[in-house]
Amino acid sequence: MKNPSLSDPEFLDRGALDEEMTRVFEKCQDCRRCLPLCPSFPSLFEAIDGHDQEASKLTPAESREVVDLCYQCKLCYNHCPYHPPHEWALDFPKLMTRAKLVQAKEDGLPLVDRIGAQQDRMGKVSCLTAPVTNLAFKNRAVRLLMEKTTGIDRRWPMPEYQSRPFSKVLAERKTDASHPERVILFTTCFVEYSEAETAWAAVQVLEHNGIAVEGGYNACCGAPFLHGGDLENARRNAEKVVAHLAPRVREGLKIVVPGPTCSLQLKQEYPELLGTEDARQVAENTLDLGEYVFGVAAAKKLNREFPQRIGKVAYHLPCHLKAQNIGFRSKQILGLVADEVVMVEACSGVDGTWGMKARYYDESLKICEGLIDAIEASKPDRVATDCPLSALRIEERTGLKAVHPVVLLRDAYGLGPGGEESV
Repeated sequence: MKNPSLSDPEFLDRGALDEEMTRVFEKCQDCRRCLPLCPSFPSLFEAIDGHDQEASKLTPAESREVVDLCYQCKLCYNHCPYHPPHEWALDFPKLMTRAKLVQAKEDGLPLVDRIGAQQDRMGKVSCLTAPVTNLAFKNRAVRLLMEKTTGIDRRWPMPEYQSRPFSKVLAERKTDASHPERVILFTTCFVEYSEAETAWAAVQVLEHNGIAVEGGYNACCGAPFLHGGDLENARRNAEKVVAHLAPRVREGLKIVVPGPTCSLQLKQEYPELLGTEDARQVAENTLDLGEYVFGVAAAKKLNREFPQRIGKVAYHLPCHLKAQNIGFRSKQILGLVADEVVMVEACSGVDGTWGMKARYYDESLKICEGLIDAIEASKPDRVATDCPLSALRIEERTGLKAVHPVVLLRDAYGLGPGGEESV
């Protein structure tokens, strides 16, 4: 069966998986259009060429390498001329996810991967101990120990954790009842625990435009689990999130997400992970933050009085926004406040936790070279990206602080930074 559902017993069957991998690999080697996209394809084609271009002769180790080098950027799906609804129905990212889930079922998950995927547990503990944790992350010995226990490379730039999760602070803040519209802000685990500026900027910009913001985060979207091969926890987190959000969606509220990996997870993975009407309702009412703000502008409801211009902006378009097929919404919004927007489409090589891991860190640095070169060549006044992990990679390699586009919109309005002082 081509592309069985995650809920189909055949999805985790080794024989069915091997048969599908051979079928897809044969189609890929005839086409080779995706060769420059990521390390998986050079590895695949080199291995196939070593077997007289017969995919059926690949060894388990060769197939495993192709799977391990996939970091779920999703770029190959839209790049592929044979993805559904084509009769061949090639879905390479889904096949790689399936292979990782089967591997985990057969071999179990390494301890470092199980620890590294626990974003809520690590985030809550890090917030409780924020001053100590943030200081410890600057210590080489601590980073070495962390690399051993979580798999995160000692060179990866760790974020600064907040003293309290954003949603707890937002819950103490009075919502302006005069605002005619309301939305739910699903902050994402990264923004929830360590990037409050993005969340506050979203609140400020939306309220400035008559839209009340309610907190909606209760658990990580589960993408780190799914991409790492932990189907049980991916499904458990999806159930938590959907149970929390679905009743509010039925009240007519939209879900706004300031992170493309998480908005993609809610939109595309939840219906298949759970197969419920609630999951479908959540998916259909989820928008990435830039997508939502653009919709407000398109409806002629966006306040266009911007006292401050932003200058020249280098805007990085994340892979997981491309995968949503929603256009260049953040770039279009930035065009309202910037003198010039230079769009950079190159991949940051992070994509979830893959690029943080010591095993793939050097490979991820090669992948991001195009991104870094393009940003430095543009000589921008400000740098923006919708992806918080890409922002860390950009700052690591260029020294330039990259922020979510909504932060630049906030600055253009002259609103100033938000925070606990506005509670």
